[in-house]
Amino acid sequence: MLVQPRKTQSAGQQALLSHRPLQLHGSHPWQSFYLVFLVFWILLITGEETGAAPQAASPPSPEARIEQARQLEAAQQYGQAEALYREILRLAPDRDDVRAALARVLSWQGLYAEAIDLYRSLVQRYPNDVDLKTALARVLSWQKSTEDAKALYEQVLRHNPHHAEAREGLANLFYWEGRFDEALVYYERAHAVTNDAALAERISAIKSRQSRSILFAAPETSPQAPLGSRDSAVRLPFRDYFKVGYGQFSYSRGIQTEHAVLVEAAKSVGEQTLVGRVESLHRFGFHDVPISAELYSPLWARAWGYVAAQGTVDARFTPTYSVGGELYQGLGILHSLLSIFEVSVGYRRLSYRTDDINLFMPSLTVYLPFDTWLTEQLYWVPETGAMTLASRLTWRPTPRVQLFVSGSFGTSGERIVATQDITRIGSHTIQGGFIIPIIERLSLEATGYYEDRGRLYARQGGNFAIIYHW
Repeated sequence: MLVQPRKTQSAGQQALLSHRPLQLHGSHPWQSFYLVFLVFWILLITGEETGAAPQAASPPSPEARIEQARQLEAAQQYGQAEALYREILRLAPDRDDVRAALARVLSWQGLYAEAIDLYRSLVQRYPNDVDLKTALARVLSWQKSTEDAKALYEQVLRHNPHHAEAREGLANLFYWEGRFDEALVYYERAHAVTNDAALAERISAIKSRQSRSILFAAPETSPQAPLGSRDSAVRLPFRDYFKVGYGQFSYSRGIQTEHAVLVEAAKSVGEQTLVGRVESLHRFGFHDVPISAELYSPLWARAWGYVAAQGTVDARFTPTYSVGGELYQGLGILHSLLSIFEVSVGYRRLSYRTDDINLFMPSLTVYLPFDTWLTEQLYWVPETGAMTLASRLTWRPTPRVQLFVSGSFGTSGERIVATQDITRIGSHTIQGGFIIPIIERLSLEATGYYEDRGRLYARQGGNFAIIYHW
């Protein structure tokens, strides 16, 4: 039989096992004090080593993060709201309410493709949610997918005939297409539910247009200006587009044929529109490549304007650089009877290789019935005394069709490009052109031109361009 070795126990262990206090036989009082102090110190150190580390502040709850994102959205800080919504979806991919919010802020930033994809996925999961269908239809209308948007609005109204946003959305589509009678019906139905002041103003504008007692009806905003909200009526030139064009002009007096290639693009940024342009010009036996840009913006009530800059490396006949701009003001701010008039002041500084000139360009526009307007513009070069008056009549029968005819006479060019154009020589010009749709997002622009500059030359020709817009 194996005998287990007996474990020896210290006096302290025996005391603990027997629940008796430890006795220090023959010890002095200071030794007891010292032992108590030692035990206290050991417990203190052990507690610091083994105690739980202070907990880090708990992350905000998903609801708190969603509320933060909504506040950023309300403050129109859409980029930050988008980033926060994406982060919430990464942590909680089943939150379809957050997915809908992300689609909304994407649409407000002009990121229509991704917003539409998100809305479509939500509509597939919730086919009876009329608010989701309305939101999808709205973004489709902003993307100019008119037929798809119209079909969705009609689905919503079949399910809920009193849905105010669907009524207004469908009215907008009819309005943009020039179908004002149909638009008025839906605007009035939406206004009956919401009593919205903007809808009341739109209803009043349509009724004024229809009224035969009012001969003239000034536009709510200038149709000449490529600016305004994306959900407003289409304006030409388009706010977001890419254009490629070619032009050719022949001259009298043995001057070489002129060739021009144009690449142009525009991008809307909120209420502003930025246009950039590169031209390749072969004229008078020389080749210049001017690069220019313009920024259009609304200003105050019935006012808009733009600033422009242009530069050419090793310029031969175009300006080395030019800067300028124009300011337009509708006179309806003074009196309603003056609302058919819009005045402008324009200035441009052009620096050529041999001289610098100042070009002043005041104008007056009169808005006529049937979406037609007449612009009279003066071109004046103080350095040479050259002056030209140009008249331009524009007709826009539908949102995507525009036709114009213009003529000018005086002692300078209507569109001053070369040094010869500012020479004080009697001249007159005749122009005509159009923009027409080809398919949904493609349009054709064409212009014919004739210019007689007296003893210098006669110039005739034209140009055309393909415009892809969205």
